[in-house]
Amino acid sequence: MRMTSKKRKKDDWDDGRVIAPMDGVQSPFGRGGRKDKANGVEVTKKERRAIVKAFFCIMLPRLLVVLLAFGLVALLMYLWLS
Repeated sequence: MRMTSKKRKKDDWDDGRVIAPMDGVQSPFGRGGRKDKANGVEVTKKERRAIVKAFFCIMLPRLLVVLLAFGLVALLMYLWLS
């Protein structure tokens, strides 16, 4: 029996389409450079520091809530297991 009479089925799971391009253009630390420069927005050193300071002022209360929650859970576990 010869295999030439039957046509082999071609794998069709890879049709060559790109669903999510992974060329690093969208990454702020990839080949595309920083996001603010890629969008044409110039941010000065003073503005960048103000942005970082505002971010930390916003995130600090959230961090404290998470740390207090972990501390409360640890205290409850200590009281329950002792």
